[in-house]
Amino acid sequence: MGTDIWIHIEYKSRKNKKYKYAGEFDGDRLYGVFGILAGTRSAIEPLYPPRGLPGDVCESIYRAYKDFQSDAHTPSYLYTDELRECLDTVDEVIHEYHAKEDTIYDPDWLKTYEFIYDYMRTCDEEGEPARMVFWFDN
Repeated sequence: MGTDIWIHIEYKSRKNKKYKYAGEFDGDRLYGVFGILAGTRSAIEPLYPPRGLPGDVCESIYRAYKDFQSDAHTPSYLYTDELRECLDTVDEVIHEYHAKEDTIYDPDWLKTYEFIYDYMRTCDEEGEPARMVFWFDN
C-alpha cells in the first residue's frame, strides 16, 4: 500500500466572499510532488510547510476531510501562484534527477497537476480566486 493524495478545489465567491466548492480532482501518486507540496513520502522539503485546513474552508471540503477520520494526515492548501511554484520546482528536481541518472525524462508526468493549475488559474482570471485544499492517506 502507498500514500494517496486527495485534492479539492474551492473558489472565493465574488458575491459573498465565501469559499464555494468547485470539485475533487484525482492526483497521481507522485512522491516527488508529495514532497514539494507537504514534505510527505519524499526527502524533498516542501516549499510551503503544511498549513492544516483553512479556517474558512467550505463545508463540502470540511466534511470530506472529516469522513477520513484518523486516516487523513498532513492537510494543507495552496493558492494558484503557490501551486505553480511547486510544480515548477518539482519538475526541475525530477528533470535533474533523470539527467544525472541518464534515464528518460517524460514531460507528461505532471499532466494531472497541470490540469488542476489551469482550472485554478481560470477561476482566478474570472475574479473568483481559487485554492487547492489537500491531504493524504495511507
